[in-house]
Amino acid sequence: MRRTCSTLLALILFSSTLAGCTGLQDDVELVPDEEVDINLDIPDSDTYQCFEFEGWERCWLTYFPENINLSTKSPIIFELHGWAASSFEMRNYTSITSLADQVGAIVIHPEGLAIPNSGAFGENQESWNAGVCCGDAKAQEINDAGFLIELIENLTTMYPVDENRVYFTGWSNGCQMSQRMALEASHLIAAVACTSGYLGFTDNSAYSPIPVMEMHGFLDEIAQYSNSGRLTLFEEDARTIEAVQNGALENLYDWANYNDCEGFLPDSNQPGAVYSIQGFTQCENGTEVVLLTSHSGGHNLYVNDICDGVPYDFIWSCAGNQGLYDTHQIMWDFMSRFSKEVNEVDA
Repeated sequence: MRRTCSTLLALILFSSTLAGCTGLQDDVELVPDEEVDINLDIPDSDTYQCFEFEGWERCWLTYFPENINLSTKSPIIFELHGWAASSFEMRNYTSITSLADQVGAIVIHPEGLAIPNSGAFGENQESWNAGVCCGDAKAQEINDAGFLIELIENLTTMYPVDENRVYFTGWSNGCQMSQRMALEASHLIAAVACTSGYLGFTDNSAYSPIPVMEMHGFLDEIAQYSNSGRLTLFEEDARTIEAVQNGALENLYDWANYNDCEGFLPDSNQPGAVYSIQGFTQCENGTEVVLLTSHSGGHNLYVNDICDGVPYDFIWSCAGNQGLYDTHQIMWDFMSRFSKEVNEVDA
């Protein structure tokens, strides 16, 4: 069924200022880790690993948590950097490794391509082909989805990974790409939770509903909360994407449609002084679709500032949330409630 975002819902979402923020913390018992017999050489966390994919050298970083038990299978999180960032920068900016140490998850930071002299807007800067954005990857129609799918398949063979608990997250263009991966690789991914980016891809022919959370700052000046109209100035394809035209609420409703959620309005509304959460909880395959709105948040919703090398014109977009909330913990609390095996049993 088709849903239309309402001005009333936006006003309710922004004006909610009740004390205390509530996260999605439902207790879901995941299937116990399967014991494995494996003798594994753990790569150094600063070591690039690469393979050739469709004529390009594609690389990534791997982080194994300090407390990993190699005799059991662990969840794996793929964290995708934003446009003009890198795998090293993303890992350092977001400090996801601290979360990994706490929860025992393997973390992968794939690298987008930077192509010199491509002629694209923002050439020679790492980017992902998320559909309507961004940079070299979009201009050259790089098959990033294919690379990431092959990477998932390779790593789940190489390492003691629980194939039922493969999660994707990312920032900005990386969030867009994570959502594209949800549509193109739902057979491999258990859940997606990301920040500051809208779905820019519409082919859902291979999609089977999985849980999706998007976190967005109400004051985001890069991917604006109400729309991402700036993108349409240099990406004509973006003019056909409703979420790009109409912003965070439209993105929520688009995912509600993809997941065949019940109702015309979110059935979950958790207001808070710092952020509010709206979502659909009655969706196909036992999935949920969630939007977290940070009332004073900009483009960077992580704790740390992301300002190194940022052009002066964009300096206002780099400040973090100054410790008001733990972005990774919120996303993990959402994603970790779901696994492919649990979803299949519930469906």
